[in-house]
Amino acid sequence: MKLSPFALTLTLLPAGQLLADTFERDQALKLPDVLISANRQVEARNDSSAANTVFTRDDIDRLQPSSVTDLLRRVPGVQVGQTGGRGSLPGVYIRGTKSAQSLVLVDGQRIGNSTSGDSNLQHINIEQVERVEVLRGSRSVIYGSDAIGGGIQIFPPRGGEQSLQPRMHG
Repeated sequence: MKLSPFALTLTLLPAGQLLADTFERDQALKLPDVLISANRQVEARNDSSAANTVFTRDDIDRLQPSSVTDLLRRVPGVQVGQTGGRGSLPGVYIRGTKSAQSLVLVDGQRIGNSTSGDSNLQHINIEQVERVEVLRGSRSVIYGSDAIGGGIQIFPPRGGEQSLQPRMHG
């Protein structure tokens, strides 16, 4: 079977677009005025129909939260409730919905307890977070019924110079 150069070009064209989208997404993670989670693509925060809050690594260093839940307490419309002492399961309530109706993603992967629907945010080290996007309002059309209240996406550092860096805090 002989492939023509035109057929080969058409076959490889989608792969080139996929690599360009990945590069564009990685570059967009560095920008505070860009939103990725709202429609699963890179867009300007002002163009998004979702009420949103974005914390970059610079914001996290400036605010010095002790945990991811401490950072989420700073978002309007988001309540965080602890069911016990330090290390206990936190409940995240976006715009008054149940914790099971607030989607939490870590680098695009859903995290959550299969029985209660709560997310184990207490196990995520704030020092290993590069960016946090919080969407307030229903995203269930895009993400499913567990995003009725909204969604939180946590991005870890990317490879290269942005990989894990030692940090000291007191």
